[in-house]
Amino acid sequence: MSIRRMLPVALAIALFVTACSGDKKGKNDGNIETVKDVRLPGDSTFYGLACDGCTDSVLVVLPSDDSDPVTFSIIEAMRYRKVFGKPKIGDMMAVVVNKDNKRKADLVIDLEELKGTWVYQVMPTMRMHALMGGPHAMPKADPEVDSMMQSLMVPREQGFKIKKQFTMEPVGLHFEKTDLSGESPVEYPQVKFYKEWNILNGRLVLTEGTVELGNKKRRKARPQRDTVDIVLMMKDSLQLRFKDGIKAYYRK
Repeated sequence: MSIRRMLPVALAIALFVTACSGDKKGKNDGNIETVKDVRLPGDSTFYGLACDGCTDSVLVVLPSDDSDPVTFSIIEAMRYRKVFGKPKIGDMMAVVVNKDNKRKADLVIDLEELKGTWVYQVMPTMRMHALMGGPHAMPKADPEVDSMMQSLMVPREQGFKIKKQFTMEPVGLHFEKTDLSGESPVEYPQVKFYKEWNILNGRLVLTEGTVELGNKKRRKARPQRDTVDIVLMMKDSLQLRFKDGIKAYYRK
């Protein structure tokens, strides 16, 4: 790489390191600046980049407006398992600030660790017409049919991919038909077509999008949103609490 191309990269790194390690005073006293362009209405989350100096007891964050780094105490958040991820220098962080102490974090999410492909395995179920003797009912007590059914009863990965710029895409969304009659005797659970994600005061908001099927599209007058709580987030494990219970994912 030529010196001319390396210069902008080196300059950007130097500015970030200087901002994280600089000793500026006075600009953020009493009132913390937050990101304005990614938040949902009502969101008071503090966003910024993790800086050098982060430990198991403190989190140092460079606000998105390039003002002075802010140091938060995360001792109680760690105690109550409300720190999700292990902050690394340069990671985008989401911090729920304590209402009574502006230098104390109630909850912390490493948004860089949240990104990625998260899936779980599901098994298919027999369609009702196959079980109840419909037009596509499967004959009973036939070794060949039993073998075929066994080959169809295979797990499938479903889930979603959390991407940058607050976008998402589904994993395991299939519309194929597998048998000669045009319909498989087994079916898998439906996958929600999440298109966007956001943080709302420490909760994860998943927004459904439009499913394209050839020239047809499934549209809704209002976007359907699921607001969920992060229960656990480790390098390869994620647990989210939905209205109907907790779902566990693994990173693919």
